[in-house]
Amino acid sequence: MPDVALFAAARGGNLNGEGLKNEVDRMLMDSRINRFIDDFSRQWLQLHRVGMFPPDKTLYPGYDDWLQTSMRNEPVEYFREMFAKNLPIDGFLDSDWTMANARLCDFYGLPEPKTSGFQRVSLKPEDHRGGLLTMGAVLGLTSDGTRHRPVHRGVWVSEAIFNKTPPPPPANVDPIEPVPPTGTKVTIRQRIEAHATNASCAACHRNIDPMGLAFDQYDAIGQWRTRERVPTGVGEDPLVDATGVMPDGRPFTDSVEFKRLLIEDRDKVARALIEHVCTYALRRVLTVDDQDGVQAIVDEAKKNQYRVQDIVRAVALSDLIRKR
Repeated sequence: MPDVALFAAARGGNLNGEGLKNEVDRMLMDSRINRFIDDFSRQWLQLHRVGMFPPDKTLYPGYDDWLQTSMRNEPVEYFREMFAKNLPIDGFLDSDWTMANARLCDFYGLPEPKTSGFQRVSLKPEDHRGGLLTMGAVLGLTSDGTRHRPVHRGVWVSEAIFNKTPPPPPANVDPIEPVPPTGTKVTIRQRIEAHATNASCAACHRNIDPMGLAFDQYDAIGQWRTRERVPTGVGEDPLVDATGVMPDGRPFTDSVEFKRLLIEDRDKVARALIEHVCTYALRRVLTVDDQDGVQAIVDEAKKNQYRVQDIVRAVALSDLIRKR
């Protein structure tokens, strides 16, 4: 709801040029911007799905309600920090820090925080974290409570990071079966690769799977691992293979290299984020008629490294929003 000052500016005909910019800047500094931060980050990152498939207590006895709530809040607090500091969007893809409370620090194996609540915590390479994609919330919402789901992780990356929704699978595709009791233990990746030889599946899997398999070193609740726990079958639990090739041919060996490739694609990632913000602001799906308006916002945001607050400002000042 506009406040008294904004109503006064509108009545005085001051919502144009510098007057409009001043009002937008004032609103970006107002505490009520937190409503946007909370709502948009949850919508963009699909955080309503956290806990949709409760982790199996036998497999993950340490998973509790406090951890689940902390996981759901971490990406929101991270977005809040990115916005407050007006950081470049590269930080959404990788970083040497996160926002964590005591429960998350314990889960991630980080030093215990000095104060209660969420705070900025430094990360080291051996922590295997950084950016949104290695957060427990994202890794958990793309799992089914018992095992990770690489295809679902790839779909999430496609939708959230690139704003591309893959087509649904064909109706006649058989599910991926578990390893039989007398069979040799194999990873989900190996079973997916056999499954994807189906001609009707191969094209989509070729584009989607690598973006999910890059995070195979994280289990169903986002814990780091080097071997995949296979509940049935014979032999040792197999080593995880997180290598892959992007659709354009660029290879990667693990999630760290994959995130670097995403940063190389920052122009695409920035446009996707801007499309998500515009969809939120307009409360409708974008159409082809909106593309010139989106491009104008992209061009403006690129001038300063696609910084988060600058992106929101550019959207608010755009013709796409003002003339909707």
